[in-house]
Amino acid sequence: NSNTDSFVAWCWKANGSGSSNTDGSINTIKTSANTTSGFSINTFTGTQNVGTVGHGLGSAPGAMIVKNTADSSDAWYVYHQGIASDAETDYIILNTTGAAVDYNTPWNDTAPTSTLFTVGADGGNNESGSTMLAFCFASKQGFSKFSSYTGNANADGTFAYTGFRPAFVLIKRTAGASDWMLFDNKISPFNPTDNALRPNVANAQQSGNVIDILSNGFKIRGTGSTVNYAEVYIYMAFAEAPFVNSKGVPC
Repeated sequence: NSNTDSFVAWCWKANGSGSSNTDGSINTIKTSANTTSGFSINTFTGTQNVGTVGHGLGSAPGAMIVKNTADSSDAWYVYHQGIASDAETDYIILNTTGAAVDYNTPWNDTAPTSTLFTVGADGGNNESGSTMLAFCFASKQGFSKFSSYTGNANADGTFAYTGFRPAFVLIKRTAGASDWMLFDNKISPFNPTDNALRPNVANAQQSGNVIDILSNGFKIRGTGSTVNYAEVYIYMAFAEAPFVNSKGVPC
């Protein structure tokens, strides 16, 4: 609320205050889950031993963000199904520029299921005695997609099909160090979508790495390392108008 400054907020609706989820070997303190939009907020007390946690979504999360609320030195751990075919053996950090790390301890080399996600003996996402916060997202046709694309280092860049017009697109290079890039239809309401924020730093919005937000996905227009080297990039995308027909097909 700094005087005269512009602010942007991204909000996901869960399901009220929630309640304890006892599906896993580690009971949650609270799970608030919106199964329609595929989003849940979960808190649990870490054990630093291998365990499972119920997420309440009814379908397997495509992305998860976990933070130790008691330790400011611990990073924001991210699971994303687009990192690799065996994404459960990898993690990437939201608050750094670092590449994805092939390390099986955080998720114990176990993919999330329709009811549970697994945490290993890692203090970053399961520190003993600390309250852990987990945001879980499951893909929903016409509303959200968690996937990847391969860049081509050309201004006529890759098109990523989502099946909806995104309001929010978060992109991260997986193989090398670069910023996370967050584009939306509020900071840049018209194409080219040339202003973005970087969640891993405190900087103001920046221009130069460009995408076009289209009716059924987004197209890369920049050539910088943050969006378009000839490498794999993961993304999280959410719809501007999440309308589907009775068969789940986007209108």
